Amino acid sequence: MLLRNIEFYNTPSGEVVISETHKPIRVLEESDTELINELLDVIRDRYPFAYKRLSENYTRSEKNISHYNYRMVKRFIRCNHGEYDQNHMDIDNNGIFHFEEVRCPLRGECRDECVICKPEMNTSLTTREMDVFRLIVENYQMDGIADELNISIATVNRHRENIKAKLGLRSVKEMITYWFNNHLK
Repeated sequence: MLLRNIEFYNTPSGEVVISETHKPIRVLEESDTELINELLDVIRDRYPFAYKRLSENYTRSEKNISHYNYRMVKRFIRCNHGEYDQNHMDIDNNGIFHFEEVRCPLRGECRDECVICKPEMNTSLTTREMDVFRLIVENYQMDGIADELNISIATVNRHRENIKAKLGLRSVKEMITYWFNNHLK
């Protein structure tokens, strides 16, 4: 599953509703493990301070890992993507997250403001992301990168999407241009 073209919104009862292109609207459930795990990977990779705070806030749920992951993702969505907007998806076609000013009674008083809600993105690339970036520039295909680095194609795709998000790029062509314009090695 790729995180693309998704709109989330909060219900008055506190549920998170998911609207994905060409799929029926539904409520986020603990059983949505594929979506939850994918979102959690992105939160951990791109928003490490938010991930750390979420982990701390829900540590009592840690023994039940699926419930723990669900609670962390649900909170992140409720704080950043809770308003319904037909014109702008919360996760766009390029996998970029677009945060919203979510109505919250604790605005200005919450210790998690600007940590979990409106989090700061980690824009520095990891060593592994740089390895993937280099191989993309060297014209390796996804399966070749996976073989070269001994990782799965899904992991290669996640690294590629993280690179694009962290650097504000939309395509592999933009990645290659960025690499050469910034004299990366």
